[in-house]
Amino acid sequence: MGTFDDFFSANGTASPGFNYMAFGTGRVGFSTPADIDNFDVGGGFNGKSWGVLGHTGRAGPSLWPPQTSYANAAGVIGAAPFATGVAGLSTFGAGVYGQVTLPQEDVKSIPLGLFAGIVGVSVSRSGVFGWSTSGHGVWGTSSGGEAGVLGLAHQGRGVLGLAETGTLSGVEGRSGDAGPPPGMGIPDAAGVYGTAAARPGVIGTSNNLMGVYGFSAGNAGIVGQTGNPKSFAGYFAGNLVVTGTKSAAVPFPDGSQRALYCMESPELWFEDFGTAKLRRGRAVVEFDANFAKVIKRGDYRVFFTPEGDCRGLYVRRKTAASFEVRESQGGKSSIAFSYRIIGRRKDVAQQRRFAKVTPPVLPGAPPRKPAPTAAGLRAFVTRVEREARRRGPKVAKKSRRSRALPKYLRRHIVARPRRPAPPRPQAKTQ
Repeated sequence: MGTFDDFFSANGTASPGFNYMAFGTGRVGFSTPADIDNFDVGGGFNGKSWGVLGHTGRAGPSLWPPQTSYANAAGVIGAAPFATGVAGLSTFGAGVYGQVTLPQEDVKSIPLGLFAGIVGVSVSRSGVFGWSTSGHGVWGTSSGGEAGVLGLAHQGRGVLGLAETGTLSGVEGRSGDAGPPPGMGIPDAAGVYGTAAARPGVIGTSNNLMGVYGFSAGNAGIVGQTGNPKSFAGYFAGNLVVTGTKSAAVPFPDGSQRALYCMESPELWFEDFGTAKLRRGRAVVEFDANFAKVIKRGDYRVFFTPEGDCRGLYVRRKTAASFEVRESQGGKSSIAFSYRIIGRRKDVAQQRRFAKVTPPVLPGAPPRKPAPTAAGLRAFVTRVEREARRRGPKVAKKSRRSRALPKYLRRHIVARPRRPAPPRPQAKTQ
């Protein structure tokens, strides 16, 4: 049978009555009719190096022989200078299926029913590997509201991004147009770099642990900066707890920045400052309207500092909007004075003095054990004594205390209340 025949025949086993496989057509060299399903395989080819070789285009042969070891031997190889080398199409299955496994590996762990344009599976190696010298190693796009690239791992990382050079990011995420470059001279290269023009650059959420955690072995754990002087470098919509100190970096005339630390209080107060002047020993000071809106005006404190010679100052009367100041001993001075007002925060209903702070639970940290109580310590001593008696040598029962722990050890573990000694008999007088 020559290669230019119009008909290729083969003996089929499914239905012996049909002994033809493919007809020559105008568009396709040879094809099996769609209504003929007598053969499990429409065509089978076996070669020393390639099972099937197909190329298209006049320049197709110029791609031959293969330039890499990946194509030196292959089941199917396709070559096309300006078209797709190999195309796989499917309606209810995988367009292209690729599998790499070792002979001793059990392929039962590979899931079935995977539907995608390309499905790559492996037991101990990468399912899909993409490589490029100047473009993207793997490109994924979606126009239907789903992810362009989805990474799912049952035991490892869902997505792992590595950059071998220090000038590139391991993973870069962008929403819409790119946002501004980072400030403070920080390069736009990181393990994870997020940027967006009209959305948050990075969002982290969690139900049980930290939404965002920052740690550095030799620098700041978290740095926040804003280019808008009317905005905030950091904003917290809940309680803020700091285990270290809180300070403000204040520029000095020598060009350096010096730390000025915050004052702390066991209660929540707001404070305001001002100056006023006595008129014949009297003055009425009204609250600042905005300050009055944020404090409990029925519970505030006032402190004075006279700025002139007088007999002293005292608060004559306090109201919800003002307080009256008078000079002591009926004085009639007309001097200036400064004052400080502190009021309790109005937006906090209840606040406990010296409230205990519970640090966040870190993953893998052992559960916290409560402090032992006196009853618990006594029970522990009892167990130790019982264990000592059980393991100790069997001796004649002389005294109950002889088998107990030594007195010095018992005193170091827990102090038991001693029983009062019986009163000594008094000597009878003659």
